[in-house]
Amino acid sequence: MQSSERKGWIIGVGAVALLALGAGCTGFFVNQPNSISVTTGPSGTGTSTFTVAQGATVKLFATASFNSGSKDVTNSATWASSTPCATVSAGNVKGVGTASDVTITATVGGVAGSATGSVTGGSGQTLTISSSPQQPFSISAGSSVQFTATDSSNNNVTNSATWTSGDTSLLTFSSTPGLANLVAAGTTSVTASIISGGTCSSGSETVTINP
Repeated sequence: MQSSERKGWIIGVGAVALLALGAGCTGFFVNQPNSISVTTGPSGTGTSTFTVAQGATVKLFATASFNSGSKDVTNSATWASSTPCATVSAGNVKGVGTASDVTITATVGGVAGSATGSVTGGSGQTLTISSSPQQPFSISAGSSVQFTATDSSNNNVTNSATWTSGDTSLLTFSSTPGLANLVAAGTTSVTASIISGGTCSSGSETVTINP
């Protein structure tokens, strides 16, 4: 093998080795953090719980942990709320209507972190969530569960409610109101919310999905 050919071969092998090493390191070549924390203060300070009054706004911050250190990703994260009773944009959570068990999630590179809290003030009622079949579930690929929401007057409000999952990697909702697809084993929450005339009614239920 000529000297120039040998040198080129060595460089090529080294490049492949670096690529393989990088592929095994979280966040080395892609912006995928090891974890995300969502708190009331920057750089992971504050707490992971919040309270916001109806019509007011509270600021949440997302901090990503990489192999090389931590970084504030509040403005670059994808934010989501478990209920329309609270909206979120770039970490700014606005209270729309009274609600408990609100989960605000920030996602970066497929890794998510969340904070929980409540919206106070105003009026509203707690919805009761039930399911068919009843819990616990025996999960299998493609299985589904129908959730039902009733108000304090025992009216079935399933079809008019907005349904959200606390973890879409475990449970997702179909286009049929309250009909959930069980994706994987784990524990998450389901939330049903209704906004009417500025009043928000909501209810949440913890769901345990068995293997």
